Amino acid sequence: MRTTGPPERSRGKGSPFLYRRTAYIAYGADPRFSYCLYVPDEIRRICVYVHGTYRDAASYRDQLTDFAVRNQVLLICPLFPAGLIDTQDVENYKLLRYRDIGFDRILLGMVDEIRQRYAVRVERFMLGGFSGGAQFAHRFAYFYAKHLTALSLAAPGRVTLLNESLDWWPGIRDAERRFGRAIDRPALRALPIQLLVGENDDDDIRIAEGDPWWAPGANLAGATRRERLAALYGQYQRLGCKATLEVIKDCGHEWPPLRDATIRFFEAHLSAAS
Repeated sequence: MRTTGPPERSRGKGSPFLYRRTAYIAYGADPRFSYCLYVPDEIRRICVYVHGTYRDAASYRDQLTDFAVRNQVLLICPLFPAGLIDTQDVENYKLLRYRDIGFDRILLGMVDEIRQRYAVRVERFMLGGFSGGAQFAHRFAYFYAKHLTALSLAAPGRVTLLNESLDWWPGIRDAERRFGRAIDRPALRALPIQLLVGENDDDDIRIAEGDPWWAPGANLAGATRRERLAALYGQYQRLGCKATLEVIKDCGHEWPPLRDATIRFFEAHLSAAS
């Protein structure tokens, strides 16, 4: 599980902007995408944290850096740009697939590329996300839970229920046909899952027919983020997942007040794993 600092740095080679708090780095297989990192001197674990719709990936990296330093965690914050094909599109990554782009495959490829770049021998990783990032993260976990060691979901706006009577995205009836992969329920049951939402995150975000996001069952989970996360938590409980739900006081739809709870969850997972 442990690896020392990258060979390039030990030989005095490589830009300092590629270590510790890095610049944005283009993804080699598709430079439309990039990531920023925190690379500690010694790497014991990997954590991926996915941005919301504003795509402020470096902000999440910076707010989680103390956690990464303290726990020798390689922190990966991918950047999935808006307007990749449709210049007006800001949603693309949240459903994992958009036109011919597979964001699930892109993330897995990024992690593999980073492992090779920094000579990391850690296979699985922690995954988290806020808002749109949490939409991506929980859908990613349905298919790739075996790749994960812990999952933190902070205030997703639209959730995919484990409902076999609804098609993707409100449900999963046709998910295997769409993705060529089955929902991995046994791995989900074994995965520690945190659900976080602000006490005041109660805007009405119901989806009207005619909206680009509309699909039958789009509002089945509720009208607000709190209601939708509670519905998702109930489904995870019925599946037998190791899930917890935490409502943060004096908090609306904002990530900084959720930060400490996110870090506590990840660190508790690391302690239990040790």
